[in-house]
Amino acid sequence: MRIPKEPINRPDGERLVTVNWLKTKRERVAELRRTRAESQLADTSLIIPAAQHPLVGGILPNPEFEVRLAAALEEYKKTITAGGKAEFFLTGNRHHDSASGETDNVALYDAAGLWLMQHKVPAEALHGKDWLDLYNARQYNGAAEIKVAAKGFIDNPRFSDVTYVSSPGQRERATMYGLAYEIPLDVMVPPDLSANQQELFHSQGTLGLALNGFTRVLDPYGTSRLLTKMTADRIPPDGNVGTVPEQLSNYADLPWYATT
Repeated sequence: MRIPKEPINRPDGERLVTVNWLKTKRERVAELRRTRAESQLADTSLIIPAAQHPLVGGILPNPEFEVRLAAALEEYKKTITAGGKAEFFLTGNRHHDSASGETDNVALYDAAGLWLMQHKVPAEALHGKDWLDLYNARQYNGAAEIKVAAKGFIDNPRFSDVTYVSSPGQRERATMYGLAYEIPLDVMVPPDLSANQQELFHSQGTLGLALNGFTRVLDPYGTSRLLTKMTADRIPPDGNVGTVPEQLSNYADLPWYATT
């Protein structure tokens, strides 16, 4: 399929990717990457472990999510050990799993934040609910994660680079979302996830390939009606997209609660 040269807007929130669109986006991302690389203010890496539901027991990161967190933690440690600075952006609201009918008790950003603090990451290195509140966002897919990450990166000149830790089936979509939202996103897939794809929520299977193709051609911003419908059933039936009140005391040390 040949990519059209001129922009073509489509109904239902789709936006056909074109040659000129790709050229413009790549130029803007390259310019931002160059500007941050040359800036004396940009001395901090931003690390984003992609969230994954459902949580174990509605509270703890599942194995796929934990591998991403562990890989993100290693990136953080390498940066700090080398004398650099790094911060995390933790994504994902509280989720409902339609397959099992179960709803998590905890927002994914809280589960990730507590996991990282238990692994000695200081609270001041974490962003999560604070950015979702700041940018008035809810996150139920990767496009929403990267959209907020792009805003946080662009609005904060201290960030020099950004790494998104994902599963194999998410890599291509994440790369396209990074272009769409004009962020110099480096996508990293932990080796453990590449080697055990049959056990993953996001493998490189038929559905993943179809979603990648749809994103690459028709929906680079992740805003189409189709994607919205596909992820709408992840919103909890009770309408509460944050950690349930009974659990909040367990997350009081996270920075987005400590400052409220």
